[in-house]
Amino acid sequence: MIQHGKPHYADDRQMDMTAYMGPRRAGKRKFNEEYGNPRDPEAGFPEFWSDAVFEAYKAAGFTFLIPEGDAFYGTRVTENGITGEADFEKSDLFRFLTIAEKHGIPVYPSQAELMYVMARRDTPMTDAEKDVVAEMVATLKKHFPNAVKGLLLTDEPTMKHRVGVESCVNFVRELAPEWDLFVSMLPIYGTAEMFGADMNDPQYKDKEITLKMKEAEYRKYVAAYGALMGEFSFDYYALNHDAGPETLSPLFFRNLELAAEGAKAGGFPMSATLQAFRMDRRYDPATGKGQPVFRETTYEDVRWQVYAALAFGARRLGYFTFWQHYNESQYEVFPTAMVVYDEAEAEGWRKTGIYYDVKKVNEQVHACDHVFLRFDWKGCRTVLKSGDENIRLVERNYTAGALRDVTAVRDTLIGCFENPEDGREGYWLVNAHNPYYYERNEVEATFADADRVVYWRAGRECDEPLESGKFCIRLGAGEGVFVIPYKA
Repeated sequence: MIQHGKPHYADDRQMDMTAYMGPRRAGKRKFNEEYGNPRDPEAGFPEFWSDAVFEAYKAAGFTFLIPEGDAFYGTRVTENGITGEADFEKSDLFRFLTIAEKHGIPVYPSQAELMYVMARRDTPMTDAEKDVVAEMVATLKKHFPNAVKGLLLTDEPTMKHRVGVESCVNFVRELAPEWDLFVSMLPIYGTAEMFGADMNDPQYKDKEITLKMKEAEYRKYVAAYGALMGEFSFDYYALNHDAGPETLSPLFFRNLELAAEGAKAGGFPMSATLQAFRMDRRYDPATGKGQPVFRETTYEDVRWQVYAALAFGARRLGYFTFWQHYNESQYEVFPTAMVVYDEAEAEGWRKTGIYYDVKKVNEQVHACDHVFLRFDWKGCRTVLKSGDENIRLVERNYTAGALRDVTAVRDTLIGCFENPEDGREGYWLVNAHNPYYYERNEVEATFADADRVVYWRAGRECDEPLESGKFCIRLGAGEGVFVIPYKA
């Protein structure tokens, strides 16, 4: 419904953002085929864990940390590998949390000792495991009541793992009801892993049947884990497609749509982890095989993913990855990330262009998150101008509300929202055309009964009059704007 008067909202809400593997522990990398850091073997503390690294993380707009297995409870890194250490104050995790607390960054630890393995099976926790976890939780709460806000229980569980995940969730909620519990779920292209489907079965030979079957199973997956966790958060690497660097994974938008519809039906929020890294093709002469192509991640790629996720109502964003992977073989892919090792630098690391691209987009999101976080996702519309499967697989065509018509010269995604507090409508208009081609998009949206719009673009608030309800804007590659029509 179009409301009278320009909307004004208090700046009292913030989009939560994180980046996996950040900041990374140096001991996870191999030196001379041994895990550990021989430059500081006695203390075992990674030299890359410094104020500067944590400051860079926070400056990029990230609001919480997930070490993702890179900080261990009760262990430390030595010259000969990872060894047991009973004293928590000598552990890597203690040092990590100390620095994070100093910089005011909440942490959600994740490691094998804190149920990562326990949650990835089809049986409940044993009494002995519960005793260990109870002691760990008590230790974390005692030493870092302000830094530890919850746990990342596990990553990409299947439906077969739900018993294990539920057992861990229920037990920790009893111990620490104030903590948030987080699980990163599988994307739809992980269907075979999720459900143990035999992809060689004849019924999978027809592409349309295969996709329909995957979608049906994924809906069950979203509903089951969303209800258990109180949210559904998944990761998806849209730039990962083996047909060439100019192509996109064809199910990114559809995955967002399925997750958004499941979240809406179940009454829980949807979150997404996006790609912020690059991998090169590596050729193995022994096998004659290479690794998949991940194209060079650009600023346009980053904002295309972010604004698409927001158009489907994402309430929290993650990126993979802040810190680069460690490598064990010359035939493995060598990723770049926001921060990478560089022994030529005085501190042993440096920021990449991806860091600055992500930081720029995060700043844009934080500039208007207090507005769009008030709005509930209702559905999406599309304008189709290319043969790109990514947008053509989107099924929802939401037509309610004041938005009467949308025309564009490129593929366009329109996320439709409503604020339950004041009844105002909001719309994400996103240039959905493949950002690889750097194509601009001329968009015209017509709103009934509106004579002005306020919108947020690249971190700035704009207010413009409409002529006959028409709002015209030229969007750059991957660009998105959040628009609220109103009557002056």
